[in-house]
Amino acid sequence: MPQPRPARLPRLKIAHQLALLIVATVALAVLAVGGLGVLNLRSGFRDYLQARDEDQLTQLVALIERRSASDPQLLWLRNEPEPMRALMDEFSGRPVRPGHRPPRAEGWEPGRPPPPDGPPGHARPGHRPPPSPPPGAGPSSFGERLLVRDAQGQRIAGRPLPADAQRTLRAIKVNAEEVAFVELRAEPEPEGVDARFLQRQTKSLVMAAIGTFIAAFLIAWWLAARWSGPLRDLQRATRDIASGRRNQPLIPAGAREIAQLMEDVNSMAAELERLEKTRRVWIAQISHELRTPLSVLRGEMEAIEDGARQPTPEVMANLRDEVLQLNRRVDDLHTLSMADMGALSCSFTPGDAHAELWRIAQRFEVQATQRGLSLTLPPQKAPAIAVRWDFGRIEQLLANLLRNSLLYTDTPGTIAIDWQSDGTAVTLTVNDSAPGVSAADLPELFEPLFRADRARQRNAAEAGGHGSGLGLSIVQSISSAHGGKAIARRSALGGLQLLVTLECVPAPTEYSA
Repeated sequence: MPQPRPARLPRLKIAHQLALLIVATVALAVLAVGGLGVLNLRSGFRDYLQARDEDQLTQLVALIERRSASDPQLLWLRNEPEPMRALMDEFSGRPVRPGHRPPRAEGWEPGRPPPPDGPPGHARPGHRPPPSPPPGAGPSSFGERLLVRDAQGQRIAGRPLPADAQRTLRAIKVNAEEVAFVELRAEPEPEGVDARFLQRQTKSLVMAAIGTFIAAFLIAWWLAARWSGPLRDLQRATRDIASGRRNQPLIPAGAREIAQLMEDVNSMAAELERLEKTRRVWIAQISHELRTPLSVLRGEMEAIEDGARQPTPEVMANLRDEVLQLNRRVDDLHTLSMADMGALSCSFTPGDAHAELWRIAQRFEVQATQRGLSLTLPPQKAPAIAVRWDFGRIEQLLANLLRNSLLYTDTPGTIAIDWQSDGTAVTLTVNDSAPGVSAADLPELFEPLFRADRARQRNAAEAGGHGSGLGLSIVQSISSAHGGKAIARRSALGGLQLLVTLECVPAPTEYSA
């Protein structure tokens, strides 16, 4: 029994994926930055409160030390709570409240002249009183967290502190001797103005995070729609191409890569359209090329059957020539199709390129003379050119080049063939005299079944026939199999120049032996 396939989650559109990715990235960044901001705010504020407490505690200890200069036992502070309240009033810079007995300082007593510092609660000229504590640091917060104890650890003033409370300790020194200690309990949590300040800052951070998230969502949705638009156009275009429908060229838009992809799709569509037209032309021209010799064969055979012609040796030779011509057409088509599939097999063997090329070219001297043409060859005796070629394919290549020139050159005319080697490649050149080929036709000469302008076609017809349109395509395929290429351009003799480069030792391929 077949196992049921697991359910697949629906795939999101690329616009949704991009939007979610951007939003998730921004949200993560906002959460990280906002969270770190809140933590840093709270931690920094606690550090600020601790530094403020330590500064105030230092000022308070200095004040107590001045008041205890003549009373190291701190007897003036033991009769609480009034002395402690008066001390905090003086520390905070507030006037001493009525009914409070200010602590004695430096042996000063009421009724006696005031000490140099003046009576408590008054500032002498040029003397700057201690700074007023910030809001929240008065007796209701700072004084209630204080504990003063003597050197033996006995409480003198202030409220006892919990055993587990975090505290700051300062020694009270008189004449460089520690006579008492002041302990300040840390604030567990900010309260009052401090707490409201933290709340406002935290609320501002949260609102900024929410605003950033909403803005990121809107921008992400807009960007995703902008990016996905060209992709939707690409999707429609590729579907049209796959179904064989002609589509309008895409207008490149979006990011650089997407715009380049749209241009590539346009190029692909144009190339597919060109190939489709070429395929139709191929079918029409191949059927024409095969129909002509078949028609001749059929006519000759029907004439023999009707008794109009006798099967003489001459008639049979004509039939044989038509069969051979038809066979050459089929062989050329097969060679070209194998080359297009990358399966043109070559058997490479070492040899002398100069000797082999000269042997092949001189066989066409008789045909050139019969046509009223002059065939010019390099000297027979020349240094050897060591190569590793498939000489059967090279013979086919050179024969096609020379047949093309013999067929399409006016009489009288000249055909010049030459080859040179630089040690790595051999350059084979065939030049012929008029007529030439138009500049528009030069790039098309190596296309299968292509024939040049009427002047050369008319010349071929006067010569007794025309080419199949496959010879130069086969030349291109053989040169590619030998690591080279073939190009066509105008000749200095007034006709066509065919230039073929062949590597001396082509790189082995999958189909080479």
